[in-house]
Amino acid sequence: MQNKVAIVTGATAGIGLGVVEVYAEEGAKVVFCGRREDLGNSIQEDLRAKGYDVTFVKADMAKDEDIKNLFDTAVATYGKVDILVNNAGIMRMLPMVDMDVEKDWDSVIHLNLRSYFVASQHAARLMGAGSSIINIASIGGLSGAPMLASYGASKAAVISLTRTCARELAPKGIQTNAILPGTIFSEMMPRDGEFTASTIPMIPMGRGGEPREIGTVAAFLASEEASYICGASIVVDGGMTA
Repeated sequence: MQNKVAIVTGATAGIGLGVVEVYAEEGAKVVFCGRREDLGNSIQEDLRAKGYDVTFVKADMAKDEDIKNLFDTAVATYGKVDILVNNAGIMRMLPMVDMDVEKDWDSVIHLNLRSYFVASQHAARLMGAGSSIINIASIGGLSGAPMLASYGASKAAVISLTRTCARELAPKGIQTNAILPGTIFSEMMPRDGEFTASTIPMIPMGRGGEPREIGTVAAFLASEEASYICGASIVVDGGMTA
């Protein structure tokens, strides 16, 4: 990934941070964002101290002006964008009938789906041949999941968006793919969380995944080794949906 410039959204913890770390180690220049400025700056400082070329941008991906600033910063700092990893997201766990439409439905769809679309528009207008858009979806988008109506719907839509972008952008040399994580330890799915624990018995490998295990797949998809993969949804779930 030498000389590649990547943008990773929602990257101050969990899967996003795992992607940033792997990309930086593989030689990419990484612009990453999050809403927590102090945490983002701390991560930037730590990674730069290790010799990695990373830049943190405070951004709320639910705000169009923040998305634009994220891309403007990447271009101003590094001159181009080769890779976009759409990762920012939230989850609301409630029975469907108890969900507040604005708080528990609209907010999830806005961040988990709309921000992916807006960011992908910005990326597609900037990217050249050999570039890559990678959407972090979820196995929750493959089937119905009680208590997760808005989250599951948003991730199913991300899978569909990935396929459409793949068909539209491939003629321009831009590959679009999705990664569908299962149980990955993160702030959304803490190691000691009740929901997290309830999923482990359903995983044939008998454990949850680490954020870097998504990062390595994202690195592969952005590399020349994945040059003929386009429109794919790659499940990374320890066999949970096998």
